[in-house]
Amino acid sequence: MTDTIDYAARWADLQEPVLGDVAAYERNVELLTRLSTPAPERRLYKPLADAADEYVRWCQSPHERIYTGMAELDAEMRGTAPGEMTMFLGYSHSGKTLVLTKSLIHNRDKRILFFQPDEPRVLTLIKLVCAYHGLAAVDFEQRIAADDEEAKALLRSTATEVFPYMAVVDNPLSTQNMERAWDEATDEWGASPELVVVDFLELMEDLEMVPQKATWLKGFGRRHDVPMYVLHQLSRSSGADGKQVTISSGAYGGETQATHLIGVRRKRSEIQARINELRTMKSTEARDDEIASLEYDLKIHQFTVSVNLVKNKRPGGDLLPEIDFELIKASGQLLPLGTDLPRQYRQQSGLGGRAVVTHDRRYEQQEAF
Repeated sequence: MTDTIDYAARWADLQEPVLGDVAAYERNVELLTRLSTPAPERRLYKPLADAADEYVRWCQSPHERIYTGMAELDAEMRGTAPGEMTMFLGYSHSGKTLVLTKSLIHNRDKRILFFQPDEPRVLTLIKLVCAYHGLAAVDFEQRIAADDEEAKALLRSTATEVFPYMAVVDNPLSTQNMERAWDEATDEWGASPELVVVDFLELMEDLEMVPQKATWLKGFGRRHDVPMYVLHQLSRSSGADGKQVTISSGAYGGETQATHLIGVRRKRSEIQARINELRTMKSTEARDDEIASLEYDLKIHQFTVSVNLVKNKRPGGDLLPEIDFELIKASGQLLPLGTDLPRQYRQQSGLGGRAVVTHDRRYEQQEAF
């Protein structure tokens, strides 16, 4: 309709209106004022039809999603899509970084922008090298210290060939630094990151409350249309150290913004806490039997990390009870455990088998027995 309006004629009418035709003059003024005023920018309103287009894109673009590399979780979560946030919950030293490392290795072909202000990027690289190649960290450190050329070449090739598109930002974590790092990484790669990782949520310096930090991060992911992995450290006041993570474990803030919540813990911490509690009680046959049973479990779970799917907003997806992984302590690898006893426990107890400490280039488990 606007293309057929003769603006020149309308303005002429405004300048020399027909004598006595006040109504026509007022109509012209109202129409031209409305047409010449820019439409207000709509920041919140979006037609529901847009959601249909977004869902079609989601269904037809599984390659844009990020998967954890843990089959049971990936089957229920069906990936973390652009604009979504998956949060890893756990107490301090619960194994969150170990689980994250496993996922980073699984996504090593992706462009990853990793915010890690809590430790220098050198440590991040060493963890990736040892976990990917199945190397004992102490031995590798000694080889580098001895100027072992093969070890140094492996270190450099892992950074340049195995993880060619990973940028680790170990500067202070702030909203400004995140936006700047995004721009710099995009400029360097010639394409935007495919995954943004924050380790961990509480370290954001320029926002005060945890819910505020989580809300800003979710908005960051939506603005840049990128999947987000965020580590969230639980307060010890929310439960005993090592206690299984539930939907209320992080209730003091942050967890409501996530599409998925993955709980991470070391069962050994809860077992040890219970043993310590029992030892403060008067000795009885029942108490002593429980301590003996727990001490047996403790020997097993010194080699495990457990994860569970606490929250899952994916339609048709379910939650998952705890899944145990064997932690290869020397290298930091996490291996599927199933119903078996950890290989390291079997080796230590003389039950046969040996610890698996090497993997092929595809990071697939090699059976050692």
